[in-house]
Amino acid sequence: MTYQSAQALRTALETRLLARSAETGVSLDRLRRRVMFERVIARFQTAEPGQWVLKGGMALEVRLHDNARLTKDVDLGLRDAVDSASDLHERLVEILTIDLDHDYFVLTVGAPERLRDDSGGYPTWRAKVGARLADKPFGRVQLDVSPRAHELHATDRLAIPNSLAFAGVPAVEVEAVDIHRHAAEKFHGMLRDFGERENSRVRDLVDLVILLEHGLVVPERTATAVRTVWLERDSTEPPDELPPLPESWPDRYRRLAASHDMDFPPYSSAVAHVTQLWLHMFPSS
Repeated sequence: MTYQSAQALRTALETRLLARSAETGVSLDRLRRRVMFERVIARFQTAEPGQWVLKGGMALEVRLHDNARLTKDVDLGLRDAVDSASDLHERLVEILTIDLDHDYFVLTVGAPERLRDDSGGYPTWRAKVGARLADKPFGRVQLDVSPRAHELHATDRLAIPNSLAFAGVPAVEVEAVDIHRHAAEKFHGMLRDFGERENSRVRDLVDLVILLEHGLVVPERTATAVRTVWLERDSTEPPDELPPLPESWPDRYRRLAASHDMDFPPYSSAVAHVTQLWLHMFPSS
């Protein structure tokens, strides 16, 4: 049905989210954030189809729903260059403020901040996106934009959940990074050398284990993607063996596992699973 006011839609949506949370045990915060993600992505796909590609933890959540690690970021690859923070901000404002499908959501976006360049010298831009519904705050997400057309050749089309289907809002699809490319980027993030600063990306280990547990990676295709990522970002081949991980990671892993309502394997098992995949991809001669 179509709702005649933003308040009527919000009331109906909140009722459904509360029922869904009680039924599944998924936190209300996660369900609300998922709704906001859907509305953000719908605007990107409508305003600029073919330009934006979903990456990161949210791409896993689209594939695996409640079986993915909780993430509060929306990572998007962009097939265009970004000349300046002001140009990107203007573009994001234009995209996110369109009135879409009579969903009553009002989105705002702050000025993007340029983050540290990756090992290949390519920047990522971060902006805060807020949502209001019926003149009241609904949620916030962090948007990371990575202008890297050369990394976005292999993609999949995925249907995203549609929390507003009951209100007659149409479903949308999102272009997401290929799963093997995704796994390769997780490996690179997990093994990246940050110089004097310790690598803290234990979440990449968690995501790789989740991919393995759900049978989403084919070793041969992942090996090809790993070689491509290492060549793009480090101009070298990946290591023959998986290097030792930082000494702080067992504790970081346990804390991350404790903050999620999921059954993570013990740290030693997680490392063993990922090491076995690496050995399968790059067997010693």
